[in-house]
Amino acid sequence: MTARRNARPSVKVGAQVRFRGVKWQVVALSGQVIHLVGPDGGGEAVLAGYLFADPGFSVIGADVPQAAPQWGLFETAPAAAREKALAWQRHVREVECGAERARQCWSGADQYD
Repeated sequence: MTARRNARPSVKVGAQVRFRGVKWQVVALSGQVIHLVGPDGGGEAVLAGYLFADPGFSVIGADVPQAAPQWGLFETAPAAAREKALAWQRHVREVECGAERARQCWSGADQYD
């Protein structure tokens, strides 16, 4: 198992995975097929999509990605960064709905360029 910064863990040869409630070791990768060996020495070849879709699938020993805070990320940014983001709000409205409609809906400052 390897993990890239800010990414999900990846499966590679030698990684330990949990699949169908059993701990398996990845022994080979061949295209979309992942070859596994179980604790009893028995092997199985599984399509990657089927493996990853298993509700109990996990890469053993992998760091769990952290979830975003419940209140959202905007409030966690520094005040200066929030002000800078809000300054772009009218520009974004123009792109989303067109310049004329954005002017009708905008309640911002009159000195906008």
